Amino acid sequence: MKNLYKLLILVAALGLSILYSCSEETAPSLYDPGKYQFREDPVINNIDPPGSALAGVTILTITGQNFSDVPGETNVYFNGVKGQVLNVTTTQIQVKPPVVVADTVLVKVKVAGALNLSNTLIYKLTAAVVEVYKFDPNNGEVPWAVAFDNFQNMIVSVEGKGVWKFAGEVNPNKSYIPKGAETKWNTLRQFSNGEIYASKSLRGIWKLVQGVTPPNAPWVVTPSGTVLVDFDFDENINLWAVGSNNSIFRIKQDLTVAQFPFQAQLRAARVFNGNLYVAGLKSGVEGVWKIPIDANGNLGAEELYFNLTANFTGVKINTMTFSADGDLFLGTDRSTDPIIIIKPDRSAQTLYAGVIPAKNIVSMYWPSGNFLYVTREVERDVTSGSIIRNQTILKIDIQKPGAVYYIQ
Repeated sequence: MKNLYKLLILVAALGLSILYSCSEETAPSLYDPGKYQFREDPVINNIDPPGSALAGVTILTITGQNFSDVPGETNVYFNGVKGQVLNVTTTQIQVKPPVVVADTVLVKVKVAGALNLSNTLIYKLTAAVVEVYKFDPNNGEVPWAVAFDNFQNMIVSVEGKGVWKFAGEVNPNKSYIPKGAETKWNTLRQFSNGEIYASKSLRGIWKLVQGVTPPNAPWVVTPSGTVLVDFDFDENINLWAVGSNNSIFRIKQDLTVAQFPFQAQLRAARVFNGNLYVAGLKSGVEGVWKIPIDANGNLGAEELYFNLTANFTGVKINTMTFSADGDLFLGTDRSTDPIIIIKPDRSAQTLYAGVIPAKNIVSMYWPSGNFLYVTREVERDVTSGSIIRNQTILKIDIQKPGAVYYIQ
C-alpha cells in the first residue's frame, strides 16, 4: 500500500513537471525584434519662407526626411501647438502654423511609428492682426471712421469726443478736432494741406479744421431728404458720395453738385482705375457695382461687379477698399471672418480665415504700405449685454500695398 502511494505521488510530480516545462516553452516573448520595426526619426532640413511668417496665415514648406505621406501620420508642432498639415510627402510638408506669436518658435515634426521627434528648428511667427491702440470703453472711447494723412498719421473719429490724431499710432492728440454737433463721423479723408472732409449720415459733407469745433452747417449741402454715408475722391478731386438716396452725388471743389440716379441703398464708395465702385442693396441684391467715370466727370453705364447675395447669403457690406493689384476688400457684418476679398476675376475668398477677431467691420482705410486698418464694432453677450470684444481699430498685415487715395 505504501509503495502504491509513493508511485502515485511520483506520477503526479512528473506530470506537473512536464506541464510546467511546456508552459515555459510556449510563453510569448515580451520583445521580438523581428516582429516590429520603428520608423526612422524625422529630420527637418529647412523651412520656407526662411526666417519668419505670419502666424495662422502663411503656408510654410518644410523640407526634410523620413516623413509619412499617409494622412494623419505626420504632424508639425510650433512651441508645442499643432499646425494644420495641408499636404505631405516623405520629404516635404506644407503646413499652416497656429496663431502662436513669438520671436522664438520651436518647430518639430512627429511621425507615427518613429521613436523620437525630429530635430528642432527655431523660427519666428509674427502677428497678422494687432490692436492699434487700447481704446477704453469704460471711458467712452469708441472709435468709428479711420483714415490717414499724407504723413502717415492716423486720424480717428471717437464717438462723442471729436477727432483724434495719432503720432505713430500712439500718443493721440485728443483735442485735434473738438466735438461739434456730430455724434461720430462715418467717413474721413484728409488732404495734405490739412483739410479734412467728413460725412455723418446727414445731407452734406463737412470740412474740418484742426483745433476748430465743426460748424453745424456743412461745407456743401445736398437736396432735402438725402443722406450721405460714404464718399471718395477721383483723380480730378471730384468727391463722389453715396447713401440712402437712390442717387449718387458728384461734388466739385467749387461746390457744384451733380446728382446721378441710382436706385439703391448704398453704404460704401471707392474710386479705382477710373471707375467708381459702390456697394449696398439694389433690387434685392446686396452687391458691388462698377461705374466708369468719363473725362468730363460723368458716370457711364453701371455693371454688377459682384453679387454678394448669391455667394454670401444675408451678409451686408459696410465699407470697402482696393489693393494696388486690384483685389477688392469688403468689410462686412459677417459674424465670422468679416473681410471678404473679391479677386479681379470675380472669385471670392475670405481674408485670413479664423484669424481676425471681429464680427462686424464698420470702417476701412489702407494707407501707404502693406497694412490695412479697420474698425471693429463692439461685440456684446446677447444675454447680459457685457462686452465680449471692445470696439477698436485693428491693423492687418496684407503683405502687399493698397491702392492710392486721390488726396492732394
